Amino acid sequence: MLTGPVGATDMIGVRRLRRALRVAENEALAAAAQGDPVIVGDPSPEPARSATTEKESARPAPTEEEPAQPATTEADDEEARQPMLPFGMRSSDEMLIAALRDERELALLEPHVAAPAERVAKLLKVAREAARKSQTAEEVLWDVWQASGLSDRWTSTSLAGGPRGAQADRDLDGVVSLFDYAAKFVDRLPKAGIEVFLDDLVAQEIPATSLAAQAPDGEAVRILTAHRSKGLEWDVVVVAGVQEGVWPDLRLRGSLLGTETLVEVSDGSPLDGTDAVKAALGSKMLSEERRLFYVAATRARRKLVVTAVGGEDAEERPSRFLSELMPGELETATVDDRARWLSMPALVADLRATVCDPSRPEPLRRAAARHLARLAEANIPGADPKTWYALTELSDDRPLAWPDDIVSISPSAVENFTKCSLRWVLETAVGAGSASVSQSLGTIIHAIAVLAAEDNPVDALNSRLDDIWHELDFGGLWFNRKQRHVAEQMVERFLRWHAENPRELIAPEEAFTAVVSENVIIKGRVDRVERDGEGRAVIIDIKTGSSKPKDDELNRHPQLGVYQLATLLGAFKRHGLVEPGGAALVQLGKAAGKDAKEQRQGALSDDAEPGWAEDLVTTVAAGMSSQLFVAKVNDGCRTCAAKISCPVNDSGGQVC
Repeated sequence: MLTGPVGATDMIGVRRLRRALRVAENEALAAAAQGDPVIVGDPSPEPARSATTEKESARPAPTEEEPAQPATTEADDEEARQPMLPFGMRSSDEMLIAALRDERELALLEPHVAAPAERVAKLLKVAREAARKSQTAEEVLWDVWQASGLSDRWTSTSLAGGPRGAQADRDLDGVVSLFDYAAKFVDRLPKAGIEVFLDDLVAQEIPATSLAAQAPDGEAVRILTAHRSKGLEWDVVVVAGVQEGVWPDLRLRGSLLGTETLVEVSDGSPLDGTDAVKAALGSKMLSEERRLFYVAATRARRKLVVTAVGGEDAEERPSRFLSELMPGELETATVDDRARWLSMPALVADLRATVCDPSRPEPLRRAAARHLARLAEANIPGADPKTWYALTELSDDRPLAWPDDIVSISPSAVENFTKCSLRWVLETAVGAGSASVSQSLGTIIHAIAVLAAEDNPVDALNSRLDDIWHELDFGGLWFNRKQRHVAEQMVERFLRWHAENPRELIAPEEAFTAVVSENVIIKGRVDRVERDGEGRAVIIDIKTGSSKPKDDELNRHPQLGVYQLATLLGAFKRHGLVEPGGAALVQLGKAAGKDAKEQRQGALSDDAEPGWAEDLVTTVAAGMSSQLFVAKVNDGCRTCAAKISCPVNDSGGQVC
């Protein structure tokens, strides 16, 4: 601080200060040895002549620029008159620290020598007084900043421009970053004092992203966070990526030990239990996120542009804040998915795909290889072939299951595995998958379908739908209403299909197990088991998604084929059903159209190769227990939860 902007001295000035403190202490010790008390910083208007040294008497009187320290209390006066006792020689560091802690130590020094230390000592005194008032870290910093006088000095220097102005800009940026960090610290730990804040600040090892607003360099588009936009305005403002999960971001953020929860409880929260406290914190975070969005949206003087993306899959959907900002229908546009992003990862991916594709012309592949070599020389990630998946060693080449293990598979897993074995192992075996809105909606429709199969009236179905619906969170109100309308449409489609279905319902939501071989079993659950006019079993699988298989794919549809194989192996023998008469997908979602669409697979016995389903199950079981899982491009890549770990995806990274 002595050599910084507060003390405004250099190392020569620091050495001069150390020598002056040493001389003053030696003189004080010598005077004390002779029995003469040495008064340090006597605040009385007319100090006794006998109680001062010759150097003190020679010091000029205080001026307006250097006012004398006023007396406060009798206790302070008595403390100020205490002699500097000879407790032994102190090191120069100890004397310097003592002088900064108590400016009375500087009373015997020449004014020009003591001035830097006096400025620092006064600032530290302000900090101590603010801390004694139990102020927050942010308030203590503000008091110190106001007392430092640096604000006006740095602002004027910054406006003057030049190298010194640029340095002043950086200094102000640093102060803004410090206050931003202090504000977040106070929000996280409102009752923690300045000491805890300093410990937390010193413990930082990885610098956080700078939140300080940088001075714009000429006319340019400013790209900054909502936090950094506070206090600024532009004619046109674009708030991009206003997605649910980002605006608002309701992930609970805090310390490892959950001190925020302790603060909530200590403040007398009326809620009991961990979940209730989390709910209270989540409500506060939602309010904070809404205020932050308000800050971003109000930076525009003339025009505000807010962008978001969404689709029928509902995995990417606009934020609930959009309905608050613009009630009613939103303007939408369709984006061509074939366009390549103008980014370095996309360029590297195109070059790699060209190099590795033998169907491309040889001159084009060589040109792509040369460009990759240039990028690799510049250390562009992914350009060096040494980092490619095919050239790296396996971390573990052991199979997922041992030869004598029993492999349990489900009909849906067979279909997923045939589409992409890597996705299956990451989502199913590793647990990379997560519940989605479409899955929650499908669960609701399946539950209503079971009630409808029991001939419950429509009013009872709607009542049950209301009960289930209130337990789900679809984000924004407009999206909730949209999904409710979609659910009601699917229920209506199902009821019409159920009324017109000529087959006999045997069991809804039926669990089953079938033994394929000594090491392979099929376990799962079917939506409906029905009996046709010939007494054969027909398995029904209800689908609520937006896509459906093509008609020419139904004869070899993996999931339906496994259902029939399980029937043939006695999965529904308890119902007297041992011969499969086919299986069907009943589409209720967007893929259905106006009415439910039944996609039928014929009986295995009528197929030219009736053993294809058993061969498929045997092959898939062997693949599931192996050590090799291949990524395949398919129509499910867009919504794959494991795409960040997929080598065929541009955003995929290597799994170590």
